[in-house]
Amino acid sequence: MMQLPIPEIELSRFLVEAKNATYASGTDQYSVPAALPASHQLEYQQGDLSYKDIYFGGLAFIGVETAYFSGKPIWGMSYYGTVLPGSSETQLAGMPPFLKAALRELPREAPYRGPESFQQGDYRYANEIHGQFSQFHGTEIIYHKEQAIYQLHYSGGVIR
Repeated sequence: MMQLPIPEIELSRFLVEAKNATYASGTDQYSVPAALPASHQLEYQQGDLSYKDIYFGGLAFIGVETAYFSGKPIWGMSYYGTVLPGSSETQLAGMPPFLKAALRELPREAPYRGPESFQQGDYRYANEIHGQFSQFHGTEIIYHKEQAIYQLHYSGGVIR
């Protein structure tokens, strides 16, 4: 088992807090000037723990989230998501706020993306998770009236 410099439960709690404060919040409060050309960068800090989410794109996007302890990377996750072919502008119109609502429900025991399932109006979120905190991967899908309109793959774990 890979050793963390802090208890896993403490890092997990921090990740939930950081993710809820940054992208999932729907605000720009934690946006910072991007270090990489054409990227978006979000940062959050609490004591010795800090979090960075750097991503590129919009309807198709790629990114990486990293948690640091005293400036040293200790946990990370990469992701790639895209709108699926055949999705209409009408279906996609409500997707961004719905996705952020689903991401605000991420479970502390698996703070990677959102919960296993979430529904609001005509939208349904499904997240299939494999592995555990130290090494995991998964896929999230958003459905609009049972048609899949968006998919994201992610993987990550403890950095040593």
